[in-house]
Amino acid sequence: MRSGSGMRHKFVVGHHRIARNTWRSPIMKLAAALRQWNPNQPDIAALEPARLGLTADSDAEVLAQSLHNFATRLDAFVERERNFTRDASHELRSPLTIIKVATEVLVDDESLSTFARRSLTRIQRSVREMEALIESFLILARESDTGLPEEDFLANDVVREQVERFRDLIEDKPIELKLEERARFALHAPPRVFAVVIGNLIRNACLYTERGVICVIVEEACVSVSDTGCGMDAEDLERAFQPFYRGSRTGDQGHGIGLAIVRRIADRFDWPVELDSTRGHGTVARVRLPAAMPVDKALPQIG
Repeated sequence: MRSGSGMRHKFVVGHHRIARNTWRSPIMKLAAALRQWNPNQPDIAALEPARLGLTADSDAEVLAQSLHNFATRLDAFVERERNFTRDASHELRSPLTIIKVATEVLVDDESLSTFARRSLTRIQRSVREMEALIESFLILARESDTGLPEEDFLANDVVREQVERFRDLIEDKPIELKLEERARFALHAPPRVFAVVIGNLIRNACLYTERGVICVIVEEACVSVSDTGCGMDAEDLERAFQPFYRGSRTGDQGHGIGLAIVRRIADRFDWPVELDSTRGHGTVARVRLPAAMPVDKALPQIG
């Protein structure tokens, strides 16, 4: 019995020694560093072999150096993308402002023909669409760069503003754009980010609806935008959130990037986005807000 007990004790001690040595192994050190590495705020130096105490020319050192090089290239790529998005957006603002002012002056010219006035209306609509797109790009660039200030705000106010903002997109179409506020709730987030998400969904509905009704509904912890537009088939639904994908929907509508922006922002803030659509019968886009708060709790002064 003593002999068996001694054998078990040696086995347990040996097992713990192996486990401890394994934990201290170079590969485990590297694995621990990768688990703690945050891609949203990458610390490239954390993957340096010397910082991890890895022996030169070891397999772990070679692997760590490869990961460090990859992380460095990835960080440089993200920085270039962010700078391009921000700089291009700023550069586009000036010519758009000139076009916008010029069209506003031309609108007052009573000598314009019906055709010219119709063309002018189309130019104005395109300018407003581009302004919304640029605003979205700036939001994405700033959010990934320095972050945006978060605050408590009434979601209903933002939704109401976005409905009015895009109402002129359907002014020459037989469409009713209506808002139903079945609930009120507050969010703690950057208000401009929420506005971009809701605005892009409303804009998308306006662009792909020729007649009927577009209904924006505020419910408990959820905002939905339904339309009676052309709708989407199964393939369109599967690829709807891909940048620049316009699928089988026809016409000169949009740039195919609105839903991609919505998905990118929604994923960042954990706001699940759902699409339900039938070809020829319209689409329902729904944003769920799990972190929604009662108004009287978040904003007692207006609750």
